[in-house]
Amino acid sequence: MGCCSLFSCHRCGEERSEVDGEIGAIDNLKIYKYKEIRQATDDFSPEYKIGEGGFGSVYKGRLKDGKIAAIKVLSAESRQGVKEFLTEINVISEIQHENLVKLYGCCVEGDHRILVYNYLENNSLDKTLLAGGYTRSGIQFDWSTRANICVGIARGLAFLHEEVRPHVIHRDIKASNILLDKDLSPRISDFGLARLMPPNMTHVSTRVAGTIGYLAPEYAVRGQLTRKADIYSFGVLLLEIVSGRSNKNSRLPMEYQYLLERAWKLYEQNKLVDLVDSSLNGVFDAEEACQYLKIGLLCTQDSPKLRPTMSTVVRYLTGEKDIDYRKITRPGLISDFMDVAVRGPVATKPEKVNKHNNTSNLYSSSNGSSSPGTRENSNAYSSGASSAYAGNTFSSTI
Repeated sequence: MGCCSLFSCHRCGEERSEVDGEIGAIDNLKIYKYKEIRQATDDFSPEYKIGEGGFGSVYKGRLKDGKIAAIKVLSAESRQGVKEFLTEINVISEIQHENLVKLYGCCVEGDHRILVYNYLENNSLDKTLLAGGYTRSGIQFDWSTRANICVGIARGLAFLHEEVRPHVIHRDIKASNILLDKDLSPRISDFGLARLMPPNMTHVSTRVAGTIGYLAPEYAVRGQLTRKADIYSFGVLLLEIVSGRSNKNSRLPMEYQYLLERAWKLYEQNKLVDLVDSSLNGVFDAEEACQYLKIGLLCTQDSPKLRPTMSTVVRYLTGEKDIDYRKITRPGLISDFMDVAVRGPVATKPEKVNKHNNTSNLYSSSNGSSSPGTRENSNAYSSGASSAYAGNTFSSTI
């Protein structure tokens, strides 16, 4: 028992040293005192809690400078989130864009590991647009709003993929990682799984992490990660935004459960307009909506080489570039590689799986299903349902 305790303390000390060392090397990162964080959250009052999960709790708080913040507190008992904590800080502290969440700073005092983000008023897409039925937030997602959200997400991803050096691959693009500000502008969140792409490499071979349903085939099966994996995920998300439904709905008949498969069948039948969200009550530009759905199909092509770059996607969405519809072939459908994904990639070791299917979303959760290779993160703001470890679930705001 004494040996175990000694080993545990030694390991905790190593992790504390690792965190302190990496944090100290980051320029222009604001370090908050633990006392200020306690004051901002009224000593972590339950009234201020807006999320809770396996890596800790998230609170809404008011900082000394008057800013409203989302404050994620990493549980002292959790070591699983240390890597993601550091990754999140290393990636997001160095970059700023109107379609990315903003990291105010962090607290690394003693055993405390806390991330401080800007607070976004309108939750995540999966808790608003995709919630369905009477659980919808009351936000009016008209066609213009949806189109603006799609373009904003695409611009954020194009920035990560093409303007940041080295390029950033998010690895977990999905509805629950898209937050909405007061004007319903989208912000990409949760960079705990992000990977940097060195300029001299065509791909990175890595253990699979993410959310089933959004995973590109080549990544889910072989662990081969490129920016095109994010583009596949974006394509699925694009279909979700236009249709107003999650990529998987097990309550529907089998032939309707997977959104991408349904979209492909309707495309073959020249009936894509049937996929547009019925809650729009027919008030939308049918030609533009179908064009967005076709862009979604282009982004989810089975071969990564056939998927457009994100900057090209932005030009497609804004009408600056015409789409060559001849390039649309059968997408990489989940039914084509599900058996392999469930068994786990052959060439890479899958991540640990949470058999309880907890969400890892600070603000929200989605409707995916866990499998080997699903995500592992703690999420500074949000993530989704298929998590390798435990996660956060939205409760209420103050």
